[in-house]
Amino acid sequence: MSSGANPFLVGKHRPIVVGHRGVPKLHQENTVAGFRRAVELGLPAIELDVRLTRDRKAVVLHDHNLRRLTGSGFDVDDLTWDQISRLRIRRELPMGTDPGGKEVVIRYEREERIPLLAEVLAEVAARVVINVELKLDLARLWATEIGAITAQVIADARVEHRVIVTSFDPRKLAAAVRKESRLAVGFCFDDTMLNFASPFGNPRRMLGRILETNFVNWLLGTRLVGAEHTLIGHRTVERLHAAGVAIGTHTLFPMGSTTGKPVDPSAMTEAEVFRLVELGVDWIESDDPERLQALIG
Repeated sequence: MSSGANPFLVGKHRPIVVGHRGVPKLHQENTVAGFRRAVELGLPAIELDVRLTRDRKAVVLHDHNLRRLTGSGFDVDDLTWDQISRLRIRRELPMGTDPGGKEVVIRYEREERIPLLAEVLAEVAARVVINVELKLDLARLWATEIGAITAQVIADARVEHRVIVTSFDPRKLAAAVRKESRLAVGFCFDDTMLNFASPFGNPRRMLGRILETNFVNWLLGTRLVGAEHTLIGHRTVERLHAAGVAIGTHTLFPMGSTTGKPVDPSAMTEAEVFRLVELGVDWIESDDPERLQALIG
């Protein structure tokens, strides 16, 4: 696949607006209803999460445990696709905490089902480009088959040029590329991932330095990167673009943090959007993509 064929990788005048897990202000995250709404709103891109069921089906789902989303106490890999297909994502959905530490619960009109990745690709990949994130699974850290299985689903749908595959786990990305060499893949940076090294220096500063030197992309042979907005500065974008690497960021206007990590207050501001646009990032993910689209134009 040539870089010119994939909208995420080509040069652009303004960042691509990406609906993070769809349009979660209007529909439950990672649902066909949310992805359809993204298309109706004219959004150019969506982000979604992929996990594997017990029988190795690629499902679009963020959490490893199903309690928050469905009320079930099982983990995704405890259940077969047939079992998961019968579950429904709840109308009242906990979305974690806001920047002030307040619990956020969103109420939707109706329950929604959990889709297969193949279903989502067939439904919307011709109308929006897609960032497919392979979830980091600490409970099954050794398992990388999700990379190959996801790559095969994308190849079967013939949408390699409409998709990027990202992950916080480089081994899963390597497995995806081994299965389908035409895929554009990229490592993701979280601004807390070096917190264990705090006795030796400022973790965010160290991460920023690693990011801007392009070391990870050189090591993995990738041409794109996803990074938390707090790690990105002028030199970061300048150096990565000079090396032919696209850089996107997450997550602006978040509804809450479902991971327990505090939301950085800057993520809620229009000033941060304008800063990132000025820096020239290639895409920005948002829980409120309508608002982001209106700001970026």
